[in-house]
Amino acid sequence: MSFLKKLFIKSAKEKENQQAHHNINQIYNTQPFQKKSNPIYNYNGIQRIEQFEIILEQQIIDLEQLKQLTWRGAPQVYRAKAWKLILKYIPPNHMSQTSVIQKKRQDYLQYIKNYYEQIHDRDDGEEKIIKIISNDVLRTQPDYLLFRDPKIQDLFKRLLFIWSQRHPMSGYVQGINDIAAPLIAVLLNEYVRVDFNKFDVPPEFHKLPDDILLDVEADIYWCLCKIIENIQDYFIHNQPGVSLAYEKIKNILNTIDPTILEYFHQQQIDFNHFAFRWVICLLIREFPLYLAIRIMDTYLSEGDNIANLHIYTVSNLILKCGPEIKNKNMGDAVIFLQNLPTKDWTELDIEMLLQEAYVFKEYMTNKQSLNQSMTSNQSNRNSNK
Repeated sequence: MSFLKKLFIKSAKEKENQQAHHNINQIYNTQPFQKKSNPIYNYNGIQRIEQFEIILEQQIIDLEQLKQLTWRGAPQVYRAKAWKLILKYIPPNHMSQTSVIQKKRQDYLQYIKNYYEQIHDRDDGEEKIIKIISNDVLRTQPDYLLFRDPKIQDLFKRLLFIWSQRHPMSGYVQGINDIAAPLIAVLLNEYVRVDFNKFDVPPEFHKLPDDILLDVEADIYWCLCKIIENIQDYFIHNQPGVSLAYEKIKNILNTIDPTILEYFHQQQIDFNHFAFRWVICLLIREFPLYLAIRIMDTYLSEGDNIANLHIYTVSNLILKCGPEIKNKNMGDAVIFLQNLPTKDWTELDIEMLLQEAYVFKEYMTNKQSLNQSMTSNQSNRNSNK
């Protein structure tokens, strides 16, 4: 952790500016897996909602401002709109939004006819995909009644199958269902109020007209496409993005706290024992759904750099696990890592996890730039001799 001390040796002016942020050493030394009562950052507060209103009422919405706000968490009432905008599913110009979204929804209805309703024309491979998707849908977010509702499961299966047919390079891969789950809750909340703690079936849900539910389904599909575009290497043949993620995570851990890597080596713990799911599912399965949604606020705000911040967040989570597992044998450590006790985590814990990951990202980027500059200078000196 010596690099953290160097990181915070700043000028007086920089130190003054730093007062508004969490001290990284205090964040790192917290014990998020211990039961506690932390204050909660209220991203649903009146002031926060008003900040979003000001931006979303602009004739041409400033997407950079919206991303900056959403990075710290979006209010439930505006989250669906914010996600659609920062994913570039709908344009920032209010004048164009209705026509664009109508076109996208019409396209999706055509996909249903072309890919899903041709039941008698499916080959054995497509039937196998349907069966895999159906089983995965049953296993998705099993603790919440919303995801047990037959209508939700039907739209879930349909959009995942259509995604698989529209993306033959990867097809359907387990984990895509987990990424779609937050989208279902968030985008449904535009039409019926979803309880983001219990995720029960909303009382008004079954009164929704079928055409509205199809609109929600289309929106989920297109937003899912936008997310997967940024992490598609996790899902294509041989999943090269996962192997690359592992290498980057090991490099980060080796820089910040090499003892955790030494422990993994001694106990013969492979990243595939636990981190595969962490990486491809964007940590969604490692936290209660409302906290996974909060993580997605920040990830989506990163735009094309979702995968990069995600790698640092995974690395940081491993670091958080260090004190809990270093006294365990291989079997107990793997069980812990595969079943993280995060039910008592709070929004503040997630805020700390993400902010620290961002600081690590900035540090590693600056370190790499410095090393490249030093190498370049040394090469220039050698050539001048």
